[in-house]
Amino acid sequence: MINDFKLGNLKINSHSNTIIIAEAAVEHLGSLDVAMRMADAAKSIGVDIIKYQMHIPESEMLPGKIKFWGGSLDEILENYNLTISDHQHLIDYCKQIDIQYLCTPFCEEAVGVLNDLGVDGYKTGSGELGNLSMMKAIADSKKPVIISTGMSTYEEISQTVNFMKNLKSSFMLTNCTSIYPAPYDQLNLKLIKKLQLDFDVWVGHSDHTPDIWSSLGAVGMGAKVIEKHFTLNRFMQGPDAAVSLEPNEMKRMVNAVRIIDQAKGTGIKEVQSAEEEVRNWAHHSVVSTKTIFKGDTISQEQVTVKRPGTGIPAAKLQQVIGSTAKKDIEANAIINWEDIKLK
Repeated sequence: MINDFKLGNLKINSHSNTIIIAEAAVEHLGSLDVAMRMADAAKSIGVDIIKYQMHIPESEMLPGKIKFWGGSLDEILENYNLTISDHQHLIDYCKQIDIQYLCTPFCEEAVGVLNDLGVDGYKTGSGELGNLSMMKAIADSKKPVIISTGMSTYEEISQTVNFMKNLKSSFMLTNCTSIYPAPYDQLNLKLIKKLQLDFDVWVGHSDHTPDIWSSLGAVGMGAKVIEKHFTLNRFMQGPDAAVSLEPNEMKRMVNAVRIIDQAKGTGIKEVQSAEEEVRNWAHHSVVSTKTIFKGDTISQEQVTVKRPGTGIPAAKLQQVIGSTAKKDIEANAIINWEDIKLK
């Protein structure tokens, strides 16, 4: 049995509903006000977690080496980064409006900063899967972490899983394809169940498509967390605008996920109470084809099965054949157990 995964007041287990993460990333463009409004919007549409990013470019990457949207990545992040003070404010604000704050650190130094700010846990990007010194810092914090597995080999995932298990870390994985936007035929949603079975951990899905459909499919495949990029307005032209949902789209996804959660049920097959009325007329009963007299041994020619299903079930026809009639039974009559004596 997989242990519960807990993050703040949220819990993931076999009975829990899907946790939905709105990935704000840097779609706030460095504005604390926009970041707060993103939290407000996410809360209002039923999202469970609003996730930001903490970048410390000088500790995270070599300057000028990674060319990205709008220039070199380190320069972009310097322009659109939130300050440590901003993150503290967001942590406090998220508590105030009752939505879970989460943040992705991209270096070991950021892990320490977030830990000092008192975060409830972490979410790592796919690029950090093999950064074992950073993973150790997270494990040493004794706080839970959601680990993304995009652009990784299965051996690399296995290495990190074993590393974190040896450190007694509380973690879960997310299936991910690190292409922006990700083609549907490269999402590999079947991997969700395989990761869960192979590693005995809960698994979610971090989705980089421009719409909601694959996220809904992932829920059906057993994903316990859905992470989706989020923006207040794609016209703001943030770095991840092409794969980000606007509030109305995110709300549509949230509503659909909640419906799927309800529809998944318990996995135990039962006749629902509201099915009983249909069951009574739609099933078949054993009925007489001709008059059967008291004392007759009922033959195959004397009985058949027809609707409604309020008498002896059709599946019991062979038990009726060879039984003795305890009373006269008219032709085209439903036969009940009290009408016969079994052989």
